[in-house]
Amino acid sequence: MAYVDARCPLRPGDMCTLCVPGATGPQDCPTVAEVMRDPDLRERLAELRREELSPPARRRG
Repeated sequence: MAYVDARCPLRPGDMCTLCVPGATGPQDCPTVAEVMRDPDLRERLAELRREELSPPARRRG
């Protein structure tokens, strides 16, 4: 059986660091749950994810 490190859904590109006491991962993190319940926060998170996935802007000049 393979072991997979969980990624933090709120910090694109970062691993889950169990920063909330009592959480065992993103699946039971109260901070993740709160963000997913709030439409405005969820949209902002989607924006951050799109920025993370987009190629870096090229400098002109």
